[in-house]
Amino acid sequence: MLSEQIDFALAEIALRRAAYQRACEEEAAWPWAPVGVEVLSRPSVAQALAGELAAVERLRLWAQEMYWLQEQARLRGLLR
Repeated sequence: MLSEQIDFALAEIALRRAAYQRACEEEAAWPWAPVGVEVLSRPSVAQALAGELAAVERLRLWAQEMYWLQEQARLRGLLR
């Protein structure tokens, strides 16, 4: 179950990254488009990046949970 959650989180990150890149490309098509960090002033870009960062945080939590479970199993002698 936990490995499935990690796989799901990785897939979500890939989708969110694609959405962020698409939002950046759409904003770049505007005349006088912001560049660099200024592009985050656009709501669509900021929301897409926030979604990607939230997905990365979920992955971090699942990875932390997996590490904790592995350590518990190791302490109980189930893993080497």
